[in-house]
Amino acid sequence: MSASHEELIRLAESVPDDQVPAATEVLRQLMGKAGRRTFRSAGVAAAEPDLAEHAKEIVRDELDRGAAE
Repeated sequence: MSASHEELIRLAESVPDDQVPAATEVLRQLMGKAGRRTFRSAGVAAAEPDLAEHAKEIVRDELDRGAAE
């Protein structure tokens, strides 16, 4: 057993009873519940200043154009 594994066990055993549910949840999230992966992303998009105002119109035009093809 590695030193970091032993430290993890020591820390887990020292968690106060009222904090066990929270600590358990943190570990579950870390392990990805039942193999479920989470995707985290942050980004910046460059677009025309009024894109949000015209989004529905743009989508409608694209759908109409796709249906015509």
